Amino acid sequence: MRLSRLAPIMLTAALAGCGSFGAVGLGPMDQPRPVDNDTLPPVASAPVEKSALPPPPVDPNAQTLPPSPPSSATLPPADAASLPATTAPQGAPGATVARAELGRTDLLGGWSLRSGSESCQLFMTLTSWTGGYRASTRGCQSPTLKGISAWSLNGSQVVLAGAGGAPVAHLNAAGTNSFAGTADSGQPIAFSR
Repeated sequence: MRLSRLAPIMLTAALAGCGSFGAVGLGPMDQPRPVDNDTLPPVASAPVEKSALPPPPVDPNAQTLPPSPPSSATLPPADAASLPATTAPQGAPGATVARAELGRTDLLGGWSLRSGSESCQLFMTLTSWTGGYRASTRGCQSPTLKGISAWSLNGSQVVLAGAGGAPVAHLNAAGTNSFAGTADSGQPIAFSR
């Protein structure tokens, strides 16, 4: 019983050591003062003038890029056939051009996942996980797609993995923000955004 009588006295002494009751929120606090006028007076401004900028200065040490190779759109038909298959006219709809470099951050986020007639969502993060980085699916019905829990990047190939890091599917770039391949079951699989 003696401890219960000392507790209020000890609490009061501890709070008194803080300097004031207001320091711990027990005393009267400063009330916010009303602001007489919270808007700034208008500033006189001049109309904005428009003029062309001078060209940037030429750097004598700058290196120039070599000219880009001609596209098949600018060559006669006989010469266009000799270009490599990965060269396509810029802006051509559906043109498949190999990506120069595919990085892990290019794959982060949500994707639409398709396999056969099934369509669901795939999410990829950079959280380390068995088999690479964490992946998850939402709305998938097949056990293969439901079981995707990791992904990794092997060169330019995306590998989706299941429980224990076992590969489930291998996909390659099929265009901008589109990947296609086959699941280990032989079923075609693709994801895009």
